Amino acid sequence: MSRDCEQQNPSSTGPFRTRNYLAGADLRDICQWLGISARTVYRYKDLQEPPPRPPYKKKASVLDPWVPYLLKRWNEGCHNGKRLYREICEQGYTTSEKICATFIAELRRAEASGKPPSSVPRARKGSVAGASPTAKNVAALFMRREEKLSKEQDEYLQRLCDSDRALADALRLTQEFAKMVRGLEGEKLDGWLEEAETSEAEVMGKFAAGLKKDLLAVRAGLTESWSTGPVEGFITKLKLLKRQGYGRANFDLLRARTLAA
Repeated sequence: MSRDCEQQNPSSTGPFRTRNYLAGADLRDICQWLGISARTVYRYKDLQEPPPRPPYKKKASVLDPWVPYLLKRWNEGCHNGKRLYREICEQGYTTSEKICATFIAELRRAEASGKPPSSVPRARKGSVAGASPTAKNVAALFMRREEKLSKEQDEYLQRLCDSDRALADALRLTQEFAKMVRGLEGEKLDGWLEEAETSEAEVMGKFAAGLKKDLLAVRAGLTESWSTGPVEGFITKLKLLKRQGYGRANFDLLRARTLAA
């Protein structure tokens, strides 16, 4: 891309700003093209890559401490918004009724559309407390390290395992397999496969049967500290360079670009 084209493209990010500045573009023009302040241009002009995007943080709500209780009462059949508002006020809630009414209205709309309460954004954080979590939510809890589970999540998993022995076996075997992967404890694989095949969790038996089809590779992955990750990374890089040629680059040019990249 030529410098003229770069200067006419106001949608580029950090590198664009740097290229225009180095090409001699006026600072005021850059501010006008991109709709940013001069201070931002000065901050970005020496960067070779776009600045890292700050992680998104969901804003907390004054209602958050009472969401688990509201979900619990909702699942018990209490759908009266004013009554729920009075109940949380008795527990210390001092903010406006409108916030509580908005949350209850979201639960009511989710129910009318046939969705679980956990589909409501504010309810996702407390979905384990009272709402019906999705299979994805439960699978994430199964894979989470035991020490990172909150008290509420741990109690939920305990109730889940008490209600179904197959789920209890699935949780135990999932945690044990995750520990093997994290700790490279491949010597425990044979014993784990035997337990999985005889457990009441049918899905774990199927998973064990699938592992046995490529047992040597699985054992190596659970034992060796190295992997094919770097190789896969270079393959991805090569494919990217090849696609940038839009099918017009010959092998010599591709080789030169790969060596220079």
